[in-house]
Amino acid sequence: MDINNINPMGNNNFNKINEANTKKTNEKQLLRDYNQENVYNITGNSKRYVELSKEIPEIREDIVAKLKEAIENGSYQIDVEKIVNKMLE
Repeated sequence: MDINNINPMGNNNFNKINEANTKKTNEKQLLRDYNQENVYNITGNSKRYVELSKEIPEIREDIVAKLKEAIENGSYQIDVEKIVNKMLE
C-alpha cells in the first residue's frame, strides 16, 4: 500500500483550490492598488485643503514653548470649569 498516493485526484483538487486562492489574492491586490491610486486623485477644494494642511507643522513649537515656560515658572493655571464643560459636551 502506497501512503503517498492514496488519492491521486485529491492532489488535483488541491491545485484547483490553490489556484482559486491565488486568483482571489491577486484580485484583492489589484483592488488595493486601484483604491490607493484613487485616494491620491483629489480635486477642487479638497486638494487645496490637503496642500494647506501640509504647511501646518505637526507640532506647533511656539505653543509648546509657551506652555513649557508657563509650567516651569509656575504661572500655568488649569481651568477646571473649562475642562468640565468640555467633558460634558
